[in-house]
Amino acid sequence: MRFLIAIILFSFTVSICAQNTKKVTKEESLPAENYGGKVGLKQFLMQEMNYPKEALKNKIEGTVELNFKVDYITGKTSELKVLQAVSPEIDAEAIRLQHLLLFEPAKYLGDKTVPFRSLKIKFSVSTYKRYCKKRGYDKVIYAADMDTSAVIFSTNKLDKKPRMVFADSLDNISTFLTKNLNYPEGTRSLSIKGKVKVSFVVEPTGRITNIKLINGLGGGATNETFRLLKLIKWTPGVINGVCCRVAQTFEVSYTLSDDSGMGVLPSRF
Repeated sequence: MRFLIAIILFSFTVSICAQNTKKVTKEESLPAENYGGKVGLKQFLMQEMNYPKEALKNKIEGTVELNFKVDYITGKTSELKVLQAVSPEIDAEAIRLQHLLLFEPAKYLGDKTVPFRSLKIKFSVSTYKRYCKKRGYDKVIYAADMDTSAVIFSTNKLDKKPRMVFADSLDNISTFLTKNLNYPEGTRSLSIKGKVKVSFVVEPTGRITNIKLINGLGGGATNETFRLLKLIKWTPGVINGVCCRVAQTFEVSYTLSDDSGMGVLPSRF
């Protein structure tokens, strides 16, 4: 049995769906949600939260609740308000984090939807210390050569595109997959063929956020694609001499044939 795995990186595109904005009950509408849902939000906060220095020192804790509008076509947010404040510094950090998140528009039944949603971000000193221990760094440091506008650029606007970096300098995407790919047993045994495609953002720090499943596949292929993506390190994209946020997609094609052996065939990018 031969396994052919193709990897493709594309510039980011946002899927759209037309909706109205009439107020309806919770039963009639699913609210807008950040990419990755609750699990994605938890991972994002663990990776990107900066606890304000003075608040951390004085052990100021609490939950900031933000309310904002999510555009029913593009998913872009606007009209941000702080419904529940903690302190000026902590509120500012909550707002910064919200600006970095991408959202799916509200889904609806019939012809109605709710354009507003709230987001609660909890600031706990003990939880933050656990975050730092897991991620291996105290706080996210934005240097002078990093764009902090939260604008996401497409690759065709860049001076320098994001680049994969592997622990072994002799590796490329083919050798990386050969060493790290665990071909899903369920995908193989059920002879499932197809592509898994996800979008994500390479941050100015080189870390990735806002991972979103565009096209999934059964048998464990979707989870394996997510796992592989998270193993890859990146150098950030550069525009006008500063590191910036860049949208990317990652695609893995799982194909079975009657031949023996295993091959990895990445496409050029």
